[in-house]
Amino acid sequence: MDMAAWEIWVRSTALSHFVLAHELWVWPGLEMLHYFGLSMLFGTVGVFDLRVLGLLKRIPIGALHRLVPFGLAGYGLNLLTGLAFFSGHPDQYAYNSAFHWKLVFMSLAALNVAAFYSTAFKALRQLPPQAPAPPLARALTAVSLLCWIGVLSCGRLLTFYRPPFFH
Repeated sequence: MDMAAWEIWVRSTALSHFVLAHELWVWPGLEMLHYFGLSMLFGTVGVFDLRVLGLLKRIPIGALHRLVPFGLAGYGLNLLTGLAFFSGHPDQYAYNSAFHWKLVFMSLAALNVAAFYSTAFKALRQLPPQAPAPPLARALTAVSLLCWIGVLSCGRLLTFYRPPFFH
């Protein structure tokens, strides 16, 4: 199989060389950091979404929202480690349907966040501590949870649905 120009370029980067030269310790380290970032993301954004959906009613929405920056930090960590994974083995990802779907779910999650903060969040901030969230906020947080479950699922499926030339 011939490599595409973009793949040759990715494989020529210093990051790709570093990942491949030290794969025995870099890859497991990246995996640990990736799961830590995932825990930060899902442990904050996921719990916030569940609260908006009506669970954990004793916790004020505002208190949980203050934790969302930790989720954003986890997302940033996952982006960085994901780039390192991709640079080490671009063919394992670029030709993988699970990776394509993971990117779709990540994109939908980003659009959903923009919709949430531009529409539903203002009303949500003004709610009393144990009040139910408005329907739009609940709908958008449900979409958020579904998107992140999609990202998680597709990320896990990456190793099972490799391109045919890996078998």
